[in-house]
Amino acid sequence: MSMSFTMTRVVLLFLFVSSALNYRSQADLIDKTCMETQYSGLCISTLRSSRSSKGADRDGLVRIIFQTGLAKATSTLNLVNNLLKRATDGSPLQECLETCADVYETIQIYVQDSLEDVGVNNNEAADYGEKAENELQDCEQAFSEKNIKTPLPLVANNNVVKQLVIIGTDLVVV
Repeated sequence: MSMSFTMTRVVLLFLFVSSALNYRSQADLIDKTCMETQYSGLCISTLRSSRSSKGADRDGLVRIIFQTGLAKATSTLNLVNNLLKRATDGSPLQECLETCADVYETIQIYVQDSLEDVGVNNNEAADYGEKAENELQDCEQAFSEKNIKTPLPLVANNNVVKQLVIIGTDLVVV
């Protein structure tokens, strides 16, 4: 009985140590990967908060970044559409928001294309990421051209989407 109890303890200890080492190596991969980007803090927090990052390889981590960017772009498009419902017809604000709605519809396509190309054609994935980043500038520029203050929630969302797209693009070109 004593031998069986000791064996069980050894096996449990081995499983615990293996699990701890695996977690640490995954954390190291996330840290190493994210340090290659302009926004390492956002990269690390995004990947560590995703259950999918556990056991993911580098391409898997990049896909998580693009998936998160796509989700944020979708929620931003929903925000823009809600703001559009409250805008006065024909107003400069409505025109700006319509531009942003078009921009975010296009961004969704580009980020989805980047996501699909990760690990298959990284140059193409980077090109789509850069196109998405350029589109974001059109949304911001619409407001500045009409000398209208961009709604704060939209500014915050634009920044996060932009940073996530830049992170994903940085990672596929490294």
